Amino acid sequence: MTINIFQFHYDQASKAMLDPGFMPLEIVGNPRSDWREYWGIRHYFLENVLEETSYYGFLSPLFRTKTHLTAKMLASFMKDNPDADVYTFSPSLADSACYLNVFEHGEKCHPGMLSVTEDFFRHIDVHIDFKSLINDFRTSVFCNYIIAKPVFWRRWFALTERIFDIAEYKKNDLSARLNTAASYGKSQVQTKVFVIERIASALLALTPQLKIANYQMPFVPLLYFPCRDELRMLNALKLAYMKSQRQHYLDDYLALRQSVLIRCDPEFTDEQHIVQL
Repeated sequence: MTINIFQFHYDQASKAMLDPGFMPLEIVGNPRSDWREYWGIRHYFLENVLEETSYYGFLSPLFRTKTHLTAKMLASFMKDNPDADVYTFSPSLADSACYLNVFEHGEKCHPGMLSVTEDFFRHIDVHIDFKSLINDFRTSVFCNYIIAKPVFWRRWFALTERIFDIAEYKKNDLSARLNTAASYGKSQVQTKVFVIERIASALLALTPQLKIANYQMPFVPLLYFPCRDELRMLNALKLAYMKSQRQHYLDDYLALRQSVLIRCDPEFTDEQHIVQL
């Protein structure tokens, strides 16, 4: 199999962070920093023909910092788990476990993001109930850390280009909200970036025929270390509920996650429950 994994860089500082095992891809001059990595991914897809049996991935310079993975480790995992359509390497084990889906997590971090996402999908006449959508470890994608075949990327790009079209060319309320700045650490990032980052998770959750191989991170954030076993139990409860649709699994999940968040997240309050089922 041919694996094309690119790592973006914009300047000397980001170039110095690159893993030599990935293919460097420069966003020359970083002319549209408001789109973050999507600007580079978009231009690659517009300018290149994808090979059906090849894999493609687009990683930020912070990939190793966030995942502790090298290019060799990533390649070894793919070799040991052949024939998947999609490989996911998301670093946020606690966030994947403690939130029903990545959109609920996004709303907690960036209030208002969920309503923008819901309005976008309504606008393109795609109906998703974010109160019942479930992402497990396999389908929770953060930072666009995903390697996949074109069977995934074409669907993903069709959706993200609709976001791009609205944000760039429409003059309406949805466009304004996509372009509104949201807090991200000490900086400001436009809401459209956080929506695009979560499109992969929606696609994977709603396309069960795709074969997914997930690299489960061996570490958890320090604050969550006392509940490391509970994080995996939370994921197991999600899987049990998705398979059986038995309410008691979901009830057990919601009760356990509240217990974990109370113990491990110093900023958590009961009012932070985003999804009410």
